[in-house]
Amino acid sequence: MTPMEINYSGKSALIVDSKLEDLGTLRQILGRIGVGQIQVASSVNMALSLMREFSYDLCFAAYDMGKGEKNGLQLLHEANAEFIFPASSAYFLVVDPKDAELLFGSLENSPDTYLSKPFDQAKIRQRVEKLLRIKDAIKPIEQLLDDEHFDEVIEKSEVLIKHYPGLSIVLQRITGIALIRMRRFSQAKTLFLTLTEKRALPWAEVGKGIAYFNLGEYSQALTSLNHVVNQQHICVEAFTWLARTHQVRGELELAVALMRKAVMLQPTVPALQGELAELASQTAEWDIAKGAYQQAVRYARYSVFQSPKYYFGLVRALIQANAQRLPEIEDDVIRVLEDVVLDHPDNQEVMFRAKLINCDFYRLESDTSRLQQMLQQTWNFFLRMDVDSQCKWLDVMVDTAQGTDLEDVVQKRRKELSRSMIEKEWGKANYSAMTSFRGGDLDKAFQMFGRAHELLPSHTGIALNLVQAGIEKAKRGESALWILLSVRDVLSTISFGALPLKQQQRYQVLSARFVEQYNQLVGPPVDASGNDPLSQEL
Repeated sequence: MTPMEINYSGKSALIVDSKLEDLGTLRQILGRIGVGQIQVASSVNMALSLMREFSYDLCFAAYDMGKGEKNGLQLLHEANAEFIFPASSAYFLVVDPKDAELLFGSLENSPDTYLSKPFDQAKIRQRVEKLLRIKDAIKPIEQLLDDEHFDEVIEKSEVLIKHYPGLSIVLQRITGIALIRMRRFSQAKTLFLTLTEKRALPWAEVGKGIAYFNLGEYSQALTSLNHVVNQQHICVEAFTWLARTHQVRGELELAVALMRKAVMLQPTVPALQGELAELASQTAEWDIAKGAYQQAVRYARYSVFQSPKYYFGLVRALIQANAQRLPEIEDDVIRVLEDVVLDHPDNQEVMFRAKLINCDFYRLESDTSRLQQMLQQTWNFFLRMDVDSQCKWLDVMVDTAQGTDLEDVVQKRRKELSRSMIEKEWGKANYSAMTSFRGGDLDKAFQMFGRAHELLPSHTGIALNLVQAGIEKAKRGESALWILLSVRDVLSTISFGALPLKQQQRYQVLSARFVEQYNQLVGPPVDASGNDPLSQEL
């Protein structure tokens, strides 16, 4: 039976390319094929604006959009993060032929296929037709993936494979993504192992590495991920997960070096720049941290990735990188703090944190007069915040006021808020946990800190309490690996670079204890790197 003719007149397409001549050529070809609606964009930001307003069946995006500009992979990454480009739509990455295979190592955020220049109408029609038929067959599965109905994704993929065995690899990839998102890492590992035993699939190796990492099997994770990068694949995911694996093994310098590789591949991705900045902050490589935070702020601004943690991390890095000449950077510090407030209007916690950092700055400058002035402003602002926010930030306010004229006043407020805190569900759980911890009941302490953290995940103090209780409980041996993996996941949610100094110190102490405890449980790190990924040229 001959497949039904595709009606291109009902299809819409978006072409994204900074080279206007190439953009025009591709537009003409798609028009001749019969595509009904064609729109163009010369930048990723312009494309994102269009995607927010219109839905497209096809997207053709150039990988190379010019030096320092967001590329076609970044467009896919941001569009997925904003949920404005459904999985059922077809994504073509326009690339240099020699780079084509190297760009498809990612498990997620990979394009469906690629096109190479110069454009050939017959080949483009053939590629478009083939991909649209595949997309039509798997559309129900991809729709379920978009809607996060992961159990149905797995169930219906199995059924569809029986009807379309030629689509087995595509559907097993979708199944693997669903398993990872459901945190069913053992099943994901089994699936990816089966796939990689049959054929070389870089994205399955990455998936296997992610599964190994989340199961705490770090040596195996390194083996899988290094296999990808040693094949010269331009795979940000592989470098990122390698860095994370070395980080949890306590090998922070190597983690920084690997994240720098990831950033070199995709310098316009704010999350990558932010992760590099976080790691560099932990190793006191302040110039690297400063530069990465600056890029994170730059590329995240006015996008779905915009976050105050990049601004606050940048200020901390500026201060640490210039500790011997603080007066010279005061204008820079003030400018960043003004920017974070302007870019997050009506966010009282952002305004409060900006004031806290200002206090820290004047304290480090030994400018007692301005410290007292700013501290009074900060205290007045604190009192205007709602009770929930006051309870959340009370400990930091106490630390900031220590040794100043306001210390007694702040301590008085602490006593006044204690009753309000205990009346809240998270406060009740945290108080119960602290009592249990002091009494040596680590099981209950870990449970109740976990409950408090679940109710108020943004409270760094509670998160660190949970980490501390988990490490102490793991020392007893019962369910130690599961507990340590839980601790690791909590640590990963904390933005180290933006923390107040006291919390940074506590984070580092607890991170070191975590590494020590993990190594005692499974043995010291074993070199599983194979060829050194840092020696690879990009």
